[in-house]
Amino acid sequence: MEGSGGELMPATPYQQTALAADANYLKRQTPLLLAEAGVVAAEATTVPGHVTRAALANRIINSPQQMSASLAPAICSMTNLAGSTVTYDFTLGATVTDATDAAIRSQIATGWNVLAGV
Repeated sequence: MEGSGGELMPATPYQQTALAADANYLKRQTPLLLAEAGVVAAEATTVPGHVTRAALANRIINSPQQMSASLAPAICSMTNLAGSTVTYDFTLGATVTDATDAAIRSQIATGWNVLAGV
């Protein structure tokens, strides 16, 4: 979204919601979520909140598409995605973000405790 001076604006709540519901975005988010779930599942049991963190990881590993869709509204509301530019690509027929995979994965990692309820 562009402001009056042509500068790019952060995603609006409406755009974040559209992104979270977009099948193409979910295809991108799901493997990033699975990758982080693997890291959490393998972490030391001494990590604070590990049992709760690992429970979320196991739910994601066992049902990746369903859990990705369920968590997408929260993830798309977090800093890295809320601060991204979200547009609609008419060629793809999809809502897209300029957030990189690294930024999305980082957001998943830093938001894991919130997503897990720790």
